[in-house]
Amino acid sequence: MSAEAMRAGSVTTAVERRSASRASRLYLFALPATLLFVVFIAYPIVWVAGQSFYAGTADRGTVFAGLANYTTVLSDPTFWTVVRNMFLWGIITIPVQMLIGGLLAYFIERHTHALRGFFRTMFFLPVVTSVSVISLVWVQIYAPYYGIAQEYLKHIGIVMMTSPIGDPKTAIYALIVVNIWQWTGFSMLMYIAGIANLPNEVLDAARIDGARGWRLAVHVIVPMLAPATKSLLLLGVIGTLQTFPIVHLMTGGGPNRASEVFGTFIFKQSFVLGDTGSGAALSVIVLVIALVLSLIQIAVLGARLSPAGKQDP
Repeated sequence: MSAEAMRAGSVTTAVERRSASRASRLYLFALPATLLFVVFIAYPIVWVAGQSFYAGTADRGTVFAGLANYTTVLSDPTFWTVVRNMFLWGIITIPVQMLIGGLLAYFIERHTHALRGFFRTMFFLPVVTSVSVISLVWVQIYAPYYGIAQEYLKHIGIVMMTSPIGDPKTAIYALIVVNIWQWTGFSMLMYIAGIANLPNEVLDAARIDGARGWRLAVHVIVPMLAPATKSLLLLGVIGTLQTFPIVHLMTGGGPNRASEVFGTFIFKQSFVLGDTGSGAALSVIVLVIALVLSLIQIAVLGARLSPAGKQDP
C-alpha cells in the first residue's frame, strides 16, 4: 500500500471517529429529556394500562380480571353521563372562548391605545387567578336569594329557589359558564399575538382595495389568524379532557353526578371508592379518546403550520 493511500485511510478514519464522537454527544444531549419522558410519561401509562386488567382494592388485594373493568365501566350509566358532559363542555366552551377572545383581541388592538395594557391585564386576570378563589366567588354569584346572578334575574321577574350548580338540569351549564369566563382571556392573548404579527403590507393592500371595518376583519384578518385558531382548537380539546379542579371544587360532580367529568369520575373510582382497576380502565379509555381526537385533528388541520398559516406537507 502506498504512503498516499495510508494517509488517506488515516484521514478517513479520523473523520469517522470525529463523526461518531459528535453523534454520541448529540445523543447525550437528548438523554435527559428521554429519561424524563420514560420515567414520568411512558412508565406511568404502561403501569396504569396494566392495572386496568386487575380488579379489587389496594387493602384487600387485586386479582387478574381481564377486560372485566372495561365492561363494568362501559355499562355504568354514569360513564355515559360523563361522555355527554364532556361533549357539551367541548362543543360549547371551545367556540365561545375563541369567538369572545377574538372579538376582545380585535377591539383592544384596533380601537384602544392608551388603555390597551389595562384591558389586556383585566381580561387575562381570570386565567392566572387561583381556581379555589374562582370557585368561591362563583358559588356566591350563583347563590339563590342574595347572589349577584339573582339580583339581575329579579329585574325580569325570576327568583331562583336553588343555585344553578345545585340543579341537575343546569349544573353542567353553570360550570361551563365559569370555565368560559376563566379561559377566554387565554384565547384573547393568543389572538393578540397573532394580530401583532400580521404583515402590515397585506392589511394596507386590503384597505386600498376597499376593505374596511368588518369586511377587513372577516375576509382578511380572520383567515390570517388560522394558526392561532387551530392552536386554540387543539388546546381546547386537551383542556376539556383535563377538566377537573373547577368541577371538583364547585360541585364535586353533583348533584346526583349530573356534572361529573372524566377527572372527577376517575378520582372517585380510584381514591374515594378505592377501585383502582376501574379508575385505571377509565384512564386508558380517556387516553384512547385523546389519541383518536389528536389523530383526527392532525388529519384535518395538518401536522404543523407555517408562520403564514398555510399547511405544510
